[in-house]
Amino acid sequence: MERFIGIDLGTTYSSIATIDEYGQPVIVKTTDGESLIPSAVYVDSSGNETAGTEAKEMMQAGVEDVAVFFKRYMGNKDMVFHYAGKPYTPTDLSTVLLRKIKAEAEASLGSPVTKAVITVPAYFNDIQRNETMKAGRNAGFQVLRIINEPTAAAITYGVKFQPGQRVLVYDLGGGTFDVTVLEMTLKSINVLSTGGDHELGGKDWDDQLVNYVSEQFRLEHGFDLSDSIEAYNDLAFNCEKLKKQLSAKESSFITVRYEGVRGKYSVSRALFEQLTEHLLRSTKFMAEFVLEEAGLKWKDIDGVLLVGGSTRMPMVENWVREMSGKEPLRGVNVDEAVALGAAIQAGIEVSRQLYSLGGMNKQQYQLASSMDIVDVMSHSLGTIAVSEDGQKYINSIIISKNKPIPITERKEFLHHTNPNGDNTLDVYLTQGESSDIKNCIVVGKYVLSGIKHQPNGTKIEIRYSYDLNGMVVVEGIQQETGISLHVGKVDLDENLDWLYEKPRGKHKPLSIIIAIDLSGSMIGSPVAKARDAAREFVMQLSAGNPNLENIEIGLMGFADKAEMVCRNSNNVKELLKTIKKIDAGWTKSYPNVGGGNDNNPLEDAYRKFNDVFNNKSDKKKILVVLTDGVWSNSQRAVKWSDRYREESMDIIAVGFGGADEKFLRRISTSSENALLTDLDHLVESFGNIAQEISRSGGTKHLSWKR
Repeated sequence: MERFIGIDLGTTYSSIATIDEYGQPVIVKTTDGESLIPSAVYVDSSGNETAGTEAKEMMQAGVEDVAVFFKRYMGNKDMVFHYAGKPYTPTDLSTVLLRKIKAEAEASLGSPVTKAVITVPAYFNDIQRNETMKAGRNAGFQVLRIINEPTAAAITYGVKFQPGQRVLVYDLGGGTFDVTVLEMTLKSINVLSTGGDHELGGKDWDDQLVNYVSEQFRLEHGFDLSDSIEAYNDLAFNCEKLKKQLSAKESSFITVRYEGVRGKYSVSRALFEQLTEHLLRSTKFMAEFVLEEAGLKWKDIDGVLLVGGSTRMPMVENWVREMSGKEPLRGVNVDEAVALGAAIQAGIEVSRQLYSLGGMNKQQYQLASSMDIVDVMSHSLGTIAVSEDGQKYINSIIISKNKPIPITERKEFLHHTNPNGDNTLDVYLTQGESSDIKNCIVVGKYVLSGIKHQPNGTKIEIRYSYDLNGMVVVEGIQQETGISLHVGKVDLDENLDWLYEKPRGKHKPLSIIIAIDLSGSMIGSPVAKARDAAREFVMQLSAGNPNLENIEIGLMGFADKAEMVCRNSNNVKELLKTIKKIDAGWTKSYPNVGGGNDNNPLEDAYRKFNDVFNNKSDKKKILVVLTDGVWSNSQRAVKWSDRYREESMDIIAVGFGGADEKFLRRISTSSENALLTDLDHLVESFGNIAQEISRSGGTKHLSWKR
């Protein structure tokens, strides 16, 4: 018969539980009769992998190629261990450990085991939960569900609860700390808030003893134990034993042997508590923070449930009693509670049939086996957006922390589209409680595609769904069309430094040519206003970018012919000096330009763009044309406009006086890039163009004041 199990995949020790033939959740012991499996992996020189007790014994013997505490680094792509010439990620090491767990369960139960519920710390993010599920699948399990460790412990303790009780679960394991506030009803366990620290656990208490004893040995004998892996591992092993002894006795001894000398040191419980008081204080801060998030105070809590082997230390129990003003709740084995709760949840997932829990009354029975578990978000989830003033990137929260799960939330964002090409939107999944991107982490990237162009920008509804496993699903809907967009998950960018720059820092380098009509009709006020408009354009672009970094601007005059009066440059002084030459006599300075309207500046500008930049694809090319009439060779200009569109180059056409709006729309690369204005608004219009280019790196959403 195929069996299912619950797995407490711990940082220092793991454990297994199942539901027996009587419907009772029980711990599955190893073939050695142990209820705990060390979370250690050893890889020998031939690449053979061993996990559990044997691996920990190898570490104690001073063998180097033993991995421990890798759970702390789950989901960290930069953390890679190398054994026998092969790289191992924390996920790979967890897979090896889970294979060991599977083998031990099958040997003990005498049947195949393929289904499992695996527990994780409440604070685990989307990446870490995904990697845990991946490790489970790689080990041969069908992972029925991922549940939070404090929630699993609460399920185990559920038979003891009275309806209406509010309980704080204080889960201090070997490598992690979780705290969860929950409320009990007849039919459900409702998690109100949760938090944790993945770098705080029993190991940190061990480390304080290791530091103290090694320093005493150095002072006495002059040797640094960290110089020897074997000596240091032996000390760490014995300090863990010393910690456990101090839970039963007021003082104990530890002996250290190294380089032919021997040291024996007495450590009292009082000294141990003094060395580790700051660690306990950290748990207090976290517990009170989680209570505050639930809108509660200690007086509102009916009790504190201690979970995790490290809560056996008397200092923890005393500290919890002092914090809460209440006796800690009893009745569960702190090492086994999480695995037992996972087994109960696995039974619920496999079948909704009721389990008879060994003589318990009907009410207790329902609480333990058919209760609903209403868990919450352990982190807020959001996406990267541009601030309203366009000056920085922010974290825009979509699902807030401590919302009940499963949950779906949505938020609308304005997205500027391009009429000439595929429109996509990058969605960066963030985790964090602040709008300040520096205080958040980016945990994933998704690309929404199939977005239809909208002239004034389109509203995209980004929808996040968070399921019972704490996994995220991202969806997108274009509001104007009602179409669900295609969503693809892609690898996260290697370099996210652009997040901390102004949004313009992400844009492609710009090549801009301002082409000004110099035909005879421009003499006088028109050319004077054109000069002021060109000056305003340059000043606006350089306002937040004084060196015109990644921007080069050229000036072209056209009438019968076209001529570059200033080649593409990012020298603001040079540009402004050249612009001053735009006056009533400019045609005298550039006699080759002529005074008619036979030229097609689009063709000449296109050739100049390609001459200067050799048609490099990493340059965004924008032509800004100012004219006061219709050119005699308008059909040829229209054909060249089509070529600009084909090559994703932009044309902005601005006209006044005798210019024709229909012609402006036809030569611009999109209808919103065409403007028929008057002399009084010409300078302001050029300023608007420059501001939009500076903000978005292109012409996606020009805002005209007509």
